[in-house]
Parts: sequence; structure tokens; C-alpha cells
Amino acid sequence: MDTLVLSSFSSCITCGIKIAVIDVDSEYLWSKQTELQKKSRRKSLLRVSSLANLLSPKATRKETLKRSLSFKVPNLPNTPRNTISPYKAPPPSPGRCRLSRTWSDMMNEDGTMLSKLSHHDIKHQEAIYELYQGELDLIEDLNVVKNTYRDSLHKLQLMTDGELEQIFGPIDELMPIHEDLVNRMKGQRLPDGTTQEIGYQLREWIPSLKVYISFCANQVFGKVLLDEKKNDPAVDDFLQRCQESPFSRKLDLWGLLDGARGRFMKYPLLLRSIHKYSTDWLDCQHLAEAVRLAEEVVAEADKKTGGAKCIYYRARISYLYDDQKHPDIEKATTLLCNGTLKNNKGTKLQLFLFDTILVVTRLVTHNGQQGFQVYRDPIPVSQLVVEDLKDGEVKMGSFRSAFGSSQTSRNLLRVSFKDSNLGQSHTLMSTDEHDKRQWLTHLHQAVKVTQTDSMHKNDKDKPTN
Repeated sequence: MDTLVLSSFSSCITCGIKIAVIDVDSEYLWSKQTELQKKSRRKSLLRVSSLANLLSPKATRKETLKRSLSFKVPNLPNTPRNTISPYKAPPPSPGRCRLSRTWSDMMNEDGTMLSKLSHHDIKHQEAIYELYQGELDLIEDLNVVKNTYRDSLHKLQLMTDGELEQIFGPIDELMPIHEDLVNRMKGQRLPDGTTQEIGYQLREWIPSLKVYISFCANQVFGKVLLDEKKNDPAVDDFLQRCQESPFSRKLDLWGLLDGARGRFMKYPLLLRSIHKYSTDWLDCQHLAEAVRLAEEVVAEADKKTGGAKCIYYRARISYLYDDQKHPDIEKATTLLCNGTLKNNKGTKLQLFLFDTILVVTRLVTHNGQQGFQVYRDPIPVSQLVVEDLKDGEVKMGSFRSAFGSSQTSRNLLRVSFKDSNLGQSHTLMSTDEHDKRQWLTHLHQAVKVTQTDSMHKNDKDKPTN
């Protein structure tokens, strides 16, 4: 075996035998080591390739190259450019919760002012601050609806301008109104944090709420269109992503839009609360006038909304027989109340109380569209008789349940004709006592209005002497 020796001597020092000496520098050693490593790597690759050949069928060089490329560049499916990836709900994120801060909480930082005011005065300040804080919250919601929802739907071209106008209505006109009230209330606030007089500013501001009349009426058709647009996967995906985001506070689009309507309907109640605790005589006069104006605007909005509902539901009523087409249905101008009640057989019925007639229907679906088929004969309000039935007075249930143990029937009422020959009566059951009272109130009120109008008409028809 050849031995490489590194030495600076040519012969052995002790015995004098000559030694073959090879001077090897560092570069030579490095090249040898590199060559050995390359050989060992080549052998290991050959072993791996031979194992792969045993496990897989023989392939040509072209097929092998194709397989190796498939790991580097994944094959993309041939999908249309506008195809939307299925929505994956994000992990739960903390929603933005509003702090229910009262006027007392705000003033506790100082603490001296609360000790100077009576309990009545503190209630007065709390009522004013509730109105103020509610305006700030509403402005924030309207900003989300306008900037995040409406403008985004427009930029993404998910809806047309006409559809956006139908769903969102005059939302651009709402925000300046509430910003104006916030500025008015800030101007009335004293340096110590209290507000003494606010009635005049509220009386001057209330007429601007008339824009809500068209906004509320528009919501009837806006809600229907929004539900239809949710069948579009792109729109539904967008709305779900927004609802899962913290800025929406887990509310859907309609929850935010309807929140503005709900706030509008509460203004008479909010103003009455301020008026209750006000002690200044002149301010009380202004507040009383503001309450009256607010009630008038809300009543007008209710009337317009009822008219819009009347048009919508009247167009979706179908008739099983031609004699069910009562002329008072076409004469109706307002829908006073509608909802679901059960008859004495347990069947769910949809009731529509118009200003001229009560129509009992059953829910049907035709060509994928929801509709309402008239059940028995409609009852004109001029012929309507309303009865409040006591609990357990009438036995409810089907023929089969009549022979078994039946539960006590609760929350019942009956509607019928004055002339029993004109049609059958309906014994109806509501979901709870509150629902029953709501129906009785609307039914009795409709009958009373019709009787009053009939009396006025008879007085005008009487000949004058």
C-alpha cells in the first residue's frame, strides 16, 4: 500500500534508510476530498433511482421530466375568470361591542357635579344624553352601510345603480340630519357638562325627519329585492364576509338598515322622556311641540309604509274561486296589520287586515315564488265582528286529537260576518297574549274607523232644511 508522508526529512534519522517523500500542499488535499464526496453522492443517487425503478413502472425520459415538473408547477383547473371561491368562515373574531355609557358615567371622572344635582335633575341629563349618544351610534352605522356596503357593492359591480337605490333608499340624506342634531346638542351643552335647555333646538330639528317617510316606505320593496339578490353567489359571499367582520358587530345588512328605521320610530318616546324631567316652563312648551311634530311624522311614515305593503301583498294574493275576488281588496289603500295565526284545526293561516277588508290566506309557492291563496271568503271591515274568546272556551285541534287528551286552548279570538249568510267565521289562535292584544287592537280600531266614516257619510247625505 502506498503511503503518503508529509515530512521535511529525506532519510530516517536513526537508521539512515531513504524515504520517498511527497510534498502535498493544502490545495491538493482539498481537490482529493472534493472528488471523493462527488463519487459518494453519485453512488447514493444511483441507489435511490434504482429503488424508484423497482417501485414504479419504467418511464421514458420525457415522462420522467413531466412528472418532476408536476411537483414544481401545480396544474390549475380550467375555471372561468369570474368564478368565486367558496366562502370559508374566518376564525371567530371579537366583535365591536358598544359601551353603554350614561351621563353619570361620563361625569364620574369629576364627581363634584353629581353631588350638586338632585335625582330629578340627573334623570333629565340622562334622558338628554341618551338621545345624544344614540345619534352618534346611528351615524356610525349609517357610515358603515354607506361606505362598506353600498359603495363596495357599486365598485365591485355586484348590483346596478337602480338596485342599490331600491335597497338603500335616500341614505345619503339621513346622515346630515343626525349630524346636525349632534352639533345642536353640543352647542347647548354647558362647560360643566350639563344641558339646561334643548326644547327649542329639537322643535326646529324635528321637521327634517320627513325624509324618513320615503325611506320607510322604500324598505318594503328594498327588503324583497335584497332577499332576491342573496340568491346570487357573489352577493351572498360578499354579505357573509361583511357580517363576519368586526365592524358589522355581527349584524347583517338588513339589521343595520332596519336599525335606522327603528331609531326613527323611537323619537316620540325619547322626546317625551326629556319632557318628563324638564323643569323650565318655556323649554317644556318647546318639547311638547317637538313631541307632537315627531308623532305626526311617524304617523305619516306608518301610513306610507302601509300603502307600500298594501301594493306589495295585494299583488301576491291569488284566488281559488272567482267569487272570492271582493272589490274591497282593490279599493284598499293601506295594510294595517298582517301575520300568522292558527285556525281551530291547527293550520297556519296568513292574515292581512287592510283598511277596507280582512283577508285570510294560506301560504303557497308557485314557480318558486311565494304567494298567498285566499282561504274562504274575505270579510269586509264594514261587516266585521271581532270576539275576544276566553282561554279554554273553545276546543282546538284536528278530528284525531278530539278523542285524545287535549290541552287548554289559549290566546283565542274569532272574526265573523255580521250577516252569517255572507260567509263562515274563523276561530284563530295567536302565539302569545301580546300578539293577541295587538290583533284585537288593530281589528277594533279598523271597525271603529269604518263606522265613523260611515256616520260622516250619512250626515252629509242627509238633506238640509
